[in-house]
Order: sequence, then structure tokens, then C-alpha cells
Amino acid sequence: MSTKRFFILTFSYSYYIFCIFVAILTKNIVYMKKLRLLLLTAFVAFTCSAQKPLSYTKVIQKEGMTAQQLYEASKNWFARTYVDSKAVMRDATPGKELTGKGKLVFSTNMMYSSIQGYIGYLIDIQFKDGRLKFTMSDFRHDPSHEAKYNNHMGVLVDSLPKDLKDIGIEGMNRKASYKYYFKNGVPLCEKQFNELSKSLEEFIDKRDETKDEW
Repeated sequence: MSTKRFFILTFSYSYYIFCIFVAILTKNIVYMKKLRLLLLTAFVAFTCSAQKPLSYTKVIQKEGMTAQQLYEASKNWFARTYVDSKAVMRDATPGKELTGKGKLVFSTNMMYSSIQGYIGYLIDIQFKDGRLKFTMSDFRHDPSHEAKYNNHMGVLVDSLPKDLKDIGIEGMNRKASYKYYFKNGVPLCEKQFNELSKSLEEFIDKRDETKDEW
């Protein structure tokens, strides 16, 4: 949370406590209830407006397949999809969850060539009988070269705040670069998610069909 948000929230609570104290002294119960409702509304609005790291999730239904079968198929999909699957895949809880990492090429125009590079991401696949949950998250920028300013744009968020300082982006160059990164990076990540989730689903379907045709 940024210093500005922390200050606003702290001030709101302090003011609320002060108003409660006044209401108690005056025994104005109706006033207390109105204050409580007002603070709750403000707090919900404040919380919902906060940006979150960009992530995508899809539940893929595969009736008739056990969690173990889905796990094995997904593990094979990793091996087919990534050249060095052992380097990107983590198998900490066999049969229940697979995690991995990958990266996208992030190309730019000449004006924003200083942030050209890659967007790394994490993959998490969880398994239950008849379904799996495919998630991509932590889309993180990695420039191909260093610039005179801090050209590491960091993590993509789900929406741009009015003030980029709220997500730690300061300075004219970094603000302009992050807006470009957000505008072009989000569609790129969404496209990658759609392609990978579709690829995984089709791979499982194909293996299931092949198994039935022996």
C-alpha cells in the first residue's frame, strides 16, 4: 500500500473514532449508525479501487479422468510445450499441482525501445478428479538492456491507477513507459494465456482419444 493510501485510510479511521466519541457523548445512536454505514461504504470503495497483479484463471472440465491422469497429461504437455521443461517446471506436490515459469518476447516501437525485452510469467495447474485449474500470474517485465533510467517496469497490474505512484512508478520516463507497457503488455499476456490453456485442453483431449482407440 502506498504512503498516500495509508494516510487516507488512517485519517478516515481516526475521524470515525472521533465521531463515535462525539456520538456517545451526545447519545445520538442514529448518528452512530449513519457514521458506521458511511465508513463501511468508503472502505469498500477504497479497497476495490486498489490495483491487483494481473492474473488469468480457467477451470477445464474433463469428466471421467482422475486427478492423477490429468496430472500426468499436463506434465507431458509441459514437456512438449517448453524446450527445457525440467528448467521451467516444478513438481513439488506430485499428482496435485504443477508449477512452471515462462516468458514472452515484448517488442516495442522505436520510441519505447528502452523497455524492449521480455515478460516473465508463472503457471500453476491444480488437479481434482474431473477437472483442473489453469492459472497464469506474476507477469513481470525484464528489459533486454539497461537504460539511463530505471527501465524495469515490474509487475503488470489489472488496471491503471490514476496516480502511478500508487504502484511505485515515479518519474516522467517511467510513467510514460509503464503506460505503454500496460497498454501493449496486457493484451499480449491475455493472448498467451488463451493459447496455452487451449493448447493444454486440446493436448489432454487428444491423449484421451488416442487411449480409447487402442
